[in-house]
Amino acid sequence: MRHWQVLILTVVGLLFTGAPAAEPVPAQEETPGVVHIFFSAGCADCRPYVEKTLAPSLRAGGVAATPAIHDFTRPGGRQLLAAQAKSAGVPRRIADSLYAFVTRPDGGLLVVLGHVPRALLDELLARERLPRKLLIQQPKMHGDPEEYRLWSFVGEVQGFPIRTPLEQALGRLPPTPGETRFAAGDANLATLLPAVVATGLLDSINPCAIGVILLLLAFLFTIRRARRQILGLGAIYVATIFVVYFSIGLGILSVVRLSDDPHFVARVAAYLLIGLGVLSLIEYRWPRFPVKLHMPAAAHEKVNQLLKIASVPTTIVVGIIVGLCTFPCSGGIYVSIITLLNAKTTLAWGLAYLTLYNMLYILPLVVILLAAGNRVTAKRWAAWEREHTLNLRLWFGLIMISLGVVMLWAVIPAGSG
Repeated sequence: MRHWQVLILTVVGLLFTGAPAAEPVPAQEETPGVVHIFFSAGCADCRPYVEKTLAPSLRAGGVAATPAIHDFTRPGGRQLLAAQAKSAGVPRRIADSLYAFVTRPDGGLLVVLGHVPRALLDELLARERLPRKLLIQQPKMHGDPEEYRLWSFVGEVQGFPIRTPLEQALGRLPPTPGETRFAAGDANLATLLPAVVATGLLDSINPCAIGVILLLLAFLFTIRRARRQILGLGAIYVATIFVVYFSIGLGILSVVRLSDDPHFVARVAAYLLIGLGVLSLIEYRWPRFPVKLHMPAAAHEKVNQLLKIASVPTTIVVGIIVGLCTFPCSGGIYVSIITLLNAKTTLAWGLAYLTLYNMLYILPLVVILLAAGNRVTAKRWAAWEREHTLNLRLWFGLIMISLGVVMLWAVIPAGSG
């Protein structure tokens, strides 16, 4: 017999003779989940509350899970509570004498802290549209409750007088991160599509990007390039603008999604939009004001140099420079709509709307490219753009301020209460 065969037989023999015999594992039937409930033995009212209020309410609300009651003052109790809270995402700063971690019939999570009145629990469990994760707390241990608190795992815990209708209180909560407060069937179309279309078209009237494509077309006609070449280089320029601007938006969306309070980020963006609008008005009133919302002089000079080469690589470089440098022109609009999408949509819908926004952003460039059929037209449009740039600053400023005000006092409060 070969050495490796002897070695294998020896190892197998040791395993069967030296290891304890494994007991047969009986087949287990599928059992319902468990509702973990924690309270302190020093709380005299906690056990009666669980037996007479919490457990009956959960059963009536369709929660079939078996309650598992733990005294977190006993050895290992606090560790078990801490592990359960960490798994649910409840931070240590939110604490009480009683905790219940409930998987709702709709699959969402309900965390109950303190002695929440039966009526509130019954109404919560009967509702269909709740945040995916919801915490409700009634902090008063003795006497009649005066308030209850809600938290959708975003921002701060919000308190409400005990008589506040639950529907009203829930309406003030932002959605749990990673979800939308609209049903999947609504698709957010009726709410956000008009805003995305309007702001995308507004942002598309960008003097920087439009001015450069007009200069490019006019120059190509001047050096008598063939129409096919003119359309080709123009299409490359437009496509590069789309890729650069979309990438900027994707980066902004990725950053703002890291925030625990998307509506706070949206409010900051609204104030930024108002500030940029004011700066645009200042530039209109005082054209020599040192801070300007357009392409820097050095970048403009470089673009002019590259336009004279009129090759595919230089056109791509021009598109990248313009895409990056035109962002300050009306970037406040872009940032504001992105933060609004983050606060009110899922990631998938946010990306879809971001794509639509950028398609609308390049729409005037496409129209100009297709319509500028001759040298005279291209030069006339370029002259018109130079003549009306200052007036465009005025209208841009007024519209950006108006959009910021609408976001602060109408759109954002509608989503966050």
